[in-house]
Amino acid sequence: MLDVANDLHIAKKTIYQFYSGKEELLTAMLDTGFARIHARKKEILDQDISIPEKIQQVMIAMPDSFEVIDFRQLSDLKEKYPKVYARLRRHLETDWEPVINEIQKGIDAGVVRNISIPVLRTMVTASFETFLSTNVLKSEGIQYNDALNQMMDIIMNGIAEDKK
Repeated sequence: MLDVANDLHIAKKTIYQFYSGKEELLTAMLDTGFARIHARKKEILDQDISIPEKIQQVMIAMPDSFEVIDFRQLSDLKEKYPKVYARLRRHLETDWEPVINEIQKGIDAGVVRNISIPVLRTMVTASFETFLSTNVLKSEGIQYNDALNQMMDIIMNGIAEDKK
């Protein structure tokens, strides 16, 4: 809390006027962050780009201002703040409707293979959770955004070598 107060150039007690403790502050930050992610997803879905491009971008949507955040630091969240981690999981597992709708549009238009959307959703959610709750990215020296882009490349293009 002292670090946050120092970064904001305010007294620590000022933070406690709005938040009862670290857990409440982290939850508020998490909720605000996901609200911004959902706003970014809407921006992407409103763009005039191909359905596969929309799917690829919207599944890993992040506001530009999040680029400076090292999400690998969240790996301790599960152990230190289980309630905040549970909230993170709820955020990861909900509000998939815009993505599902876009995938279904792609399937209907014949530009996306007819896949099991629940399987894809589970794979992506599990990947997000693993990236955020373990040290795998940190230990391999992989940045969070790079991991997201690699994951989406594998999902969208598979692992087989292009035989063209």
